[in-house]
Amino acid sequence: DRLVRLINDLLNLSRIESGRALDLVLGQVNLGDLISRVVDSQRAYTDRHQFEVILPSDLPRIVADRDKIDQVLTNLLSNAVKYSPDGGKITVSARDIGDSKLSVSISDQGIGIPEDQIGRLFTRFHRVDSRDSRKQYGTGIGLYLVKHLVEAHHGEVAVASKPGEGSTFTFVLPTDLPTEEDRQQDSLRAS
Repeated sequence: DRLVRLINDLLNLSRIESGRALDLVLGQVNLGDLISRVVDSQRAYTDRHQFEVILPSDLPRIVADRDKIDQVLTNLLSNAVKYSPDGGKITVSARDIGDSKLSVSISDQGIGIPEDQIGRLFTRFHRVDSRDSRKQYGTGIGLYLVKHLVEAHHGEVAVASKPGEGSTFTFVLPTDLPTEEDRQQDSLRAS
């Protein structure tokens, strides 16, 4: 799984760096099911963390590229585990914030991020420079890809963090991107 994720990350990085658009295969995605599946996958990598998933029963489906949103969730959750080396609770929540948008947050009780590092978090090959974070492996491309994958979905990503207390990464996605089928029908109507 990790090797496949790294290969996908490198392929997406190559597309971004070459100026090519990320290819999105859009379809209906049950975000609640996807979150649960990614959390279950991350549980297999740790016995020091407790995962809490908070999802409303009426969370709407979204139109998105399932694999790309899986990549976003996997990168953020694996970082939450990695940068919480003493364990603790990792909370994943999603909610409808109105205006045809959903918000997903991943919070940990880890080492946190110094304020002077937050502005560079989503840049390529950036790794937080602190005594605690130097012990953690990584390529420095995960958050860079998260930002680009979310933005390819016309969304946005943000972080709030305090050193020694943990971090919360939040991304917002629209629920109603046009699917490839919608775009083809629009193209046929226009011609």
